[in-house]
Amino acid sequence: MKQFICMKWGTLYSADYVNRLYNMIKRHTTPPFKLYCLTNEPADINPAVVVLPCPSVAIPEPLCYLGWRKVSLWNKELRGLSGQFLFLDLDIIITGPMDDFFSYESTSDYVVMRNYTTPNKRIGNTSVFRFTIGTHPYVLESLLENPLDMRKRYKNSQTFVSHTIKNMDFWPDEWIKQFKVHCMRPWPMRLFMQPREFKDARIVVCTGNPMPHELLIGKWDAPWYKKVYKSIPPVRWAAKQWR
Repeated sequence: MKQFICMKWGTLYSADYVNRLYNMIKRHTTPPFKLYCLTNEPADINPAVVVLPCPSVAIPEPLCYLGWRKVSLWNKELRGLSGQFLFLDLDIIITGPMDDFFSYESTSDYVVMRNYTTPNKRIGNTSVFRFTIGTHPYVLESLLENPLDMRKRYKNSQTFVSHTIKNMDFWPDEWIKQFKVHCMRPWPMRLFMQPREFKDARIVVCTGNPMPHELLIGKWDAPWYKKVYKSIPPVRWAAKQWR
């Protein structure tokens, strides 16, 4: 059984994002598989998705509602689940076969996407990572001991995890692309040319804006004075895959 897991809290992502994630997994994964969604807003989520309450993390507001909430996955126990999981953020587009993410041999049970905006700092981007529940509880414990100090020391949760976990490995670079790093054309070509499509990529991660639904219509939320370079046409390959 290939086990996928995602988290949805707050209002940034609708149930449609979870449903599209399930559809993409189904098209690109050899059965059997399950997608678990940790959320407190189960309305309109596909019944094929296993919905469980979203765990909280006992740290001060607003940190407990930001990306730091994802550190709750490193608890000793997680909603009665067990075994190996592939975590996927909701703002991704699956473009290729997913089976290898489960069979990939690594030096660590924590395998993560490289953070391509800081490629030389050995930081994992936690948009895509494989982990085994209960294997590194000290990660969460370290955060709970002094969350404000951890926030001062590390600018975000993925940097904190990368420096706290005892061992990690990265996915092959050709498997995962970061939209704004790899797919965007140089200016001014990005204004009229289609963003790059990588035939060997399995996942494209859309960190921040533009979000996947914005790619379909060529929208990029930005102040008017940044529209000169923060503009793209509707992305045809995204419309084909993100459904």
